[in-house]
Amino acid sequence: MNISKTNIEGLFVIEPKVFGDNRGWFAETFRADKLNELGINTNFVQDNQSFSAQKGTLRGIHFQNFPYALAKLVRCTRGALLDVAVDLRPNSPTFKQWFSIELSAENKKQLYIPRGFGHGFVSLSNDVEIQYKTDDYYSNKHDRSIRFDDPSLKIEWGINEVILSDKDKSAPFFKDSDFNFGERILVTGVRGQLGYDVVKKLQSKSIDCRGIDYQEMDITNPEAVHKYITEYNPTIIIHCAAYTAVDKAEEEQDKCFAVNVTGTENIAKAAKQINAKMIYISSEYVYGSDDSKFNKETDNTNPKNYYAKTKLDGEVAVQKIVDKHFIIRTSWVFGKNGNNFIKTMLRLGSEKSELNVVGDQIGSPTYTVDLAKIIVDMIFTENYGTYNVSNEDICSWADFATEIFKQAGFSTKVNAIATSEYPTKAQRQLGSRMSKDKLAENGFGKLPTWQDALKRYMEEIK
Repeated sequence: MNISKTNIEGLFVIEPKVFGDNRGWFAETFRADKLNELGINTNFVQDNQSFSAQKGTLRGIHFQNFPYALAKLVRCTRGALLDVAVDLRPNSPTFKQWFSIELSAENKKQLYIPRGFGHGFVSLSNDVEIQYKTDDYYSNKHDRSIRFDDPSLKIEWGINEVILSDKDKSAPFFKDSDFNFGERILVTGVRGQLGYDVVKKLQSKSIDCRGIDYQEMDITNPEAVHKYITEYNPTIIIHCAAYTAVDKAEEEQDKCFAVNVTGTENIAKAAKQINAKMIYISSEYVYGSDDSKFNKETDNTNPKNYYAKTKLDGEVAVQKIVDKHFIIRTSWVFGKNGNNFIKTMLRLGSEKSELNVVGDQIGSPTYTVDLAKIIVDMIFTENYGTYNVSNEDICSWADFATEIFKQAGFSTKVNAIATSEYPTKAQRQLGSRMSKDKLAENGFGKLPTWQDALKRYMEEIK
């Protein structure tokens, strides 16, 4: 393959080598390794095919917004067409510039279009067939378009009379389009379980982001927070950093308060100053429930330990300071990048034949990979508010341990004991059940079951 750069960063023209004889010809039309050499590690998941019967049929300019933006690999397998890509990335030096190329069955050229571009094409002959790969699935909810003849773009289509769909005829002009490729996201607590997976998810979507921890910004220092955030100037802040040592917090109350309350206030004030959205990660412990009901976001809160109290105080600070905010109450979190209950059980299960595990605290484990997906979906909406988010289904800690050992192939016996038999410095609530109906009501859907999440996590840490 001959792969050449264009004048627009990330946009490549690909020309396969054709081997022919009296029988016909052969060409490699896609090779991941060749793209990888250019830093294009696109994982294509869907193939599309479109046919235009008449010359002058114009389709576009189309794109999908973040977090379901698409990269495309486009080729023409019948007839000829003019393919056009428009740079819709506000932070790009070629923002609003466009590139066009004739693709045909004869020249066999292809165009690689990264995320953050609008795409359109017009048939230059009758009976034109276009085929293209995409690296994400079609999402009607995120599907957008811009008028092909937008005066601010001045695209030269090369054909005077075009045939359009009703959808393309009514597409908005560039100035009225709501493309969101200019978002810049700051994630705190990147060295923790959730922050790590949030940044990983954002990067997998080619979304401009930066993950930081206390080494880069001391959230308890208001001057440091103000300086860092105003200089980076994110449009969205995902605040994952937290003091999470529940029992130790009873002894280190000043430290816990400084991180979970003062630190959150500092970030919220900076977010307000630059008019950024903010998402704050809280805990199901704020409910302080001991009964068997599924707590709703509107239910009363009654934190039983100091850690939970600071998480609730953090919620209040965000609600008071930041208008455009999301608060996520989650539970029993586990992820690859950090210590958690699963890792502890795997260690103990390999050493002991029998364990006593609390069996009267009921809740839902939450896989940070699944939680990160919901967070990334959420931040590109304006459905602000407080949400309960965890994996589906409920269990006790003893049930959780039993399933861990089962999936790990351990024969360790689990004895379910009462919370009263396992005293801790911080008081724990018995009821960590949460209703997630609000997620579905606001179009986010629910997470997979915790058993499914555990299986995927065990594969991840092998």
